[in-house]
Parts: sequence; C-alpha cells; structure tokens
Amino acid sequence: MKELINAIALKHHKGGIDVYENATASDIVAFEVQIGFSLPADFKEFYSICNGFGCNEDIFNIIPLSQITRYQQDYGPNWFYFSEYMIYSDMWGVRLTSSAQYEIFNGSHPGIPMTSSIREFLSRFLNGNVFDAGGLYEWHDELGIK
Repeated sequence: MKELINAIALKHHKGGIDVYENATASDIVAFEVQIGFSLPADFKEFYSICNGFGCNEDIFNIIPLSQITRYQQDYGPNWFYFSEYMIYSDMWGVRLTSSAQYEIFNGSHPGIPMTSSIREFLSRFLNGNVFDAGGLYEWHDELGIK
C-alpha cells in the first residue's frame, strides 16, 4: 500500500498533490464508532499510512476521515463516501454488503459495485487518473456504468 501511495505522489508531484499525515489508531476507531461499522482491512491500512490526499489532477481527492463525517449526507449506517473529484461533482463510496463483505461504488450509480479493494481503486487512479485510458471513468465504462 505504501508503494502505491508513493507512486501516486510521485506521478502527481509536478502537477501538485498533498498527501496528508496518517490517521492514528484512535482516529480510525473514532471514525468507526461514528459510522457504526469497522473499516475494511485495506482501508485501515491506507488511512494508517496517509489520511487521504488532494491531487490537482482532475481535483481528485481521497477524503480524510474527519471530513467524511463532517456532513451526514456523506455517510450512513453501512456506507460512506471516501473519494471525490471536481469539488464533489462525482464521488466514490464503500459499503458493507449483506454478506458482511465490502464493495466500492460510484455515487452516481450506487447499485453497481466496482471492486472490493481500495488497492485496485487506487491502481486505476494511478494508471489513468479519472479520465485517461485505464482510469476510473474507463473502468466505469468496462463495468457498464454510464
């Protein structure tokens, strides 16, 4: 996970990226208490390395834990938005499924799961940002999200 975050930071260094200081274990527990469920293991790992990042490319962000819970519309009893671009023009969330698994979804098409891995999500962003080949929106097309 650390290598993936470092690769994203390196790719976007010239264009501008702020990688936020890691969330503490108590930050993560407090967040879990507020949202009402435990984070997936890979999300815990991500937030323990960095508490999100802000990238100038497409104004894309992985939202810090404290900002996720700032507005009630950004989380619920089994889900929360963790990523956004263009100042909340589009968002991606994670939710706990009925089978106690997790899946990432696009906020415009919440019924279509994309993956159950933040690593895969971040890898797609590393490959093609939001709009380029291999990126998040091409992934939407591959999944039939229109």
